[in-house]
Amino acid sequence: MKRFSLIGYMILCAALAGCQAEQDRVPPATVSTVADEEPPKLVAEDFSYGYWLNGWRKPADDTSADVLRIETNKYTFEYDLDRLEEPSFGLFDRAVGYLASLDTGEERLESLEPAALTVAIKVAGKSYRAVSSPKNQALMWESGKLAQHFEFRSLRFEDETGELLPAFGALRLVAWPDSLTFSAEFMPDLIYADGESEGVVGSGLCIVKKPLVIPHSPKLEPEKLTVECWLKIPEKMDSSRFGWLLCKNRNENQIGNYGFTLRSGATAVMNNLGGRDNQHHLKQRGNLVKGKWHHLALTYDGRKMVFYVNGQLQDSKTLNEKRRVGTGSLRLGQRADGRSGVTGGLYDQVRVWNRALSGAEIRAHAQRPKVLRNSKGLVLNQDFETGIKFEPTVWNDVTLRLDFTLPGGRRQDEAFISGPWRMGEKKSLHIRCPVGSEAQSGKSKLQIGVSTPGGQQFPVQFNDVLGCHVASVKNLKRRFAGKYVKITDYDVFDIVVDSVRERTEKVPFLLDFHGPANITGLVPILCQADGTPTGIHMQVSKNWHKSGFGNYLRAYALLPVEPGANQYQLRIPYGFYGSLPSASHGQLSLVGYGGNQRWDQLALACGGELITFDLDMSLTEVAVCDVRVALGRKGKNGNAWDWSDAGWGGDWLGLFAGKTKLAFSEMKTAYLSHGPCLTDVVYKGAYGTDRSVLVDARVQLSRTDDYGRTFQTLQYHFEQPNSAKESYFLKRHGRAFDGTVAYGNAAGLIAEKRVTSTLRKGDLLVASVELSGPGPWWVAFPERGAETTGYVSLIIREYAASFGDRTSTNPSLRVRVQEIRKDQAKLEALIVPPKGVETFKPGDFVILDSEWVHLVTEADNYGGPNELYRQHLQENPRSWKTTHREAVGNDLQIAVRGGDLLQELPVVIRAELPEVTVDIKGGVGFLPIRFENLATADGYAIYEVVSGMEVKLDQAVHGNDFWQTDYDGATDSYKLSFNLPVDGKSTSTWILKTSLL
Repeated sequence: MKRFSLIGYMILCAALAGCQAEQDRVPPATVSTVADEEPPKLVAEDFSYGYWLNGWRKPADDTSADVLRIETNKYTFEYDLDRLEEPSFGLFDRAVGYLASLDTGEERLESLEPAALTVAIKVAGKSYRAVSSPKNQALMWESGKLAQHFEFRSLRFEDETGELLPAFGALRLVAWPDSLTFSAEFMPDLIYADGESEGVVGSGLCIVKKPLVIPHSPKLEPEKLTVECWLKIPEKMDSSRFGWLLCKNRNENQIGNYGFTLRSGATAVMNNLGGRDNQHHLKQRGNLVKGKWHHLALTYDGRKMVFYVNGQLQDSKTLNEKRRVGTGSLRLGQRADGRSGVTGGLYDQVRVWNRALSGAEIRAHAQRPKVLRNSKGLVLNQDFETGIKFEPTVWNDVTLRLDFTLPGGRRQDEAFISGPWRMGEKKSLHIRCPVGSEAQSGKSKLQIGVSTPGGQQFPVQFNDVLGCHVASVKNLKRRFAGKYVKITDYDVFDIVVDSVRERTEKVPFLLDFHGPANITGLVPILCQADGTPTGIHMQVSKNWHKSGFGNYLRAYALLPVEPGANQYQLRIPYGFYGSLPSASHGQLSLVGYGGNQRWDQLALACGGELITFDLDMSLTEVAVCDVRVALGRKGKNGNAWDWSDAGWGGDWLGLFAGKTKLAFSEMKTAYLSHGPCLTDVVYKGAYGTDRSVLVDARVQLSRTDDYGRTFQTLQYHFEQPNSAKESYFLKRHGRAFDGTVAYGNAAGLIAEKRVTSTLRKGDLLVASVELSGPGPWWVAFPERGAETTGYVSLIIREYAASFGDRTSTNPSLRVRVQEIRKDQAKLEALIVPPKGVETFKPGDFVILDSEWVHLVTEADNYGGPNELYRQHLQENPRSWKTTHREAVGNDLQIAVRGGDLLQELPVVIRAELPEVTVDIKGGVGFLPIRFENLATADGYAIYEVVSGMEVKLDQAVHGNDFWQTDYDGATDSYKLSFNLPVDGKSTSTWILKTSLL
């Protein structure tokens, strides 16, 4: 899989040792000096990036600023969370393409100049300005090639003396390639601190940093039990993505544990007998909405555990267990043993009863918190009433202002709120700033209609907050089943744009789609009216975490619109594109789950996730998460279209400064393609705020019908000296139990190591060993525990490294035990530096071309249609031969006539002639192939030469739905991607040609 000349690279390295508000009452000002009548050139590439300049995850002693940088093809905007009033802004005078801009560095940013952004409240004669926002309240909603949507909550408002205003404030920033939009929200609020505060009735307890500990009493350990409390998490308060709200008896593994946890929604927890296997969890249906009071109640009558939220039954479970008595304290806002973060919020009416209350009693408490009619059996009643009357914040006659000032212009929006303004009532302001030679349409000169072929119509309006025309799709009527089933149909929308302008333009458009048929594997494709893909990029941003929102897709596009009527068809495949399972790679918002920064999610077909990437390390300290298998099932009767398990994730480079693992900084993400035939996303940044190591990664996933193949090409360039102790270049995490690890090369098996019961945590099952012989090299874990469907193997197709005057062409492997269970262990596989490398020096580099292969263990666990794969599994269950089959079977030999071979797997060819012939030796599954540098996407077809005859490839099901088109704005050319059926063929010949000559 040669994506570059590795030896050549090694030799080279050795030799080198205007703002415009939407409100009519605001006078116009100009940021751009380009006349409006200049038509935009559609060949120019529009793009944007949103990233944290100094990274997100930092060591405790790191003092670097938390700066969000928005970078487009026309401008850059920088925003320091501790200096909200002093952003920087600059226009670019030189056009650079999307991918090329990853390498341009700081020279493009020399035009940055100071600007001013004012978010202000004038109340009681004093003016307060937003000066900062806590880092943990910065939310990435959507971020892709076209649009960046960030929100900064819990703004801190101060007057000129530093006096703090009790207020809630939030600022949204939405950036398109040629516009910036700011939207501010305001509301009277409290200043939250540990101690007495607002309650559901009278006073309550506010927990920010200090949990409340209630000492143990035998009264808190009844055999029959009810525990209840009221909880409110204010909008401005950060709460842990996972934490305990109420906890008795240390933690969930201990005898007698009970309480409530929070992860988006609430969960009731009990453990009567002790131990991990005796935990019981009942989850809320939905999420806890911030800013509202919620009543939680857990009952146990000696037989059944029941959970209620706001008086409504959520779930129940029959246990038939006698509660054993615990002796630990009861703690609010933290796990009872103190070994977790604090869950901030307002708490009230914490009660424990020695009987199981009825559903009617629970509903009465939730509906009428001021009334307690029957206190029989009440052993704890903590209502936090001290006799001090709580006074909510009320403002009178308030002026709000939002102002963005640049060297070349200014825009602002103001509002006056007359009379009393109370907590819970929000007000907002908006300003929108076109930048450069803006090509986005005004509201009045376009008519946009969005409907289904069946005639269902959806409203389209220009949205001031998002800076674009938004089609709001809810309650879509469809004729096929959704969720986690086999989905071969598409949702289809007809888009009609009528323009009375006299020029061609690009219209910012968003399909805000609530209720897609499946959220994990969807890929929106903008087509011509007949379903032929146009190649126009549609950004895939989605969320399934946010309370009250449900599953939604936000598909952004810049629609090319000519004068008159324009027609497009938008297709959304979910599990299949044509006759094959589709590939998808999208940005999944973590808002509502926690972390809140960039998280990319990939899928093959319409089951669960295949693999995810934590590119800001906002949830974890590793790059690779949630590794699963596609088309897998638990036995013959399992569902192949649901979530699976394959042992969680892994990592890219692991490098440590002392005990601190270096995290990403300045990580830019280029979404070249979201699918459905071949995804393509490039990540470029560094490790450490001092940019100790530069990283360049490329992730691709292809459409196929056997198993998932995640291609990950990694390049590391060391800029600073670093210790190599405990470092690694690639990691497969160990979170499932394996019986063996096998490793080998192109020739076959080098060794197979079996787990024994004598091993202990931290032991090396495989000490650092160089994988000998010719590549590709591979590492397999085929004897997975019966509770999991499959596993992930690693294939290293190319490897090259240089450490000082030493070069390395074979990777080294280490396998470490994480946990032992009889003759199985959780095994962590690491590609590590070769023996003798103790430090990394400036100029050192590593290039690693890997393929993560998502395999099932045996034929009964495979639910896909590929019979050759099924037959192999029947003949070789739980065998390393499955990994070796992929390693050597896709070690291709390719000859090209009429073009240049740029990459072997996935195959990428730069076309030089109208007809391109490709001879392929080898291939397993459906081979992804992409042709670049095409002057047009129209008229092309690909043919297989069979017995001297040219047979046209046709995998269509709904018409024109088996190839992928991508427009490359940097070169004004097109790319076409196909998936070739090469399974079982030792050789094959393919011809791409056009009918337009």
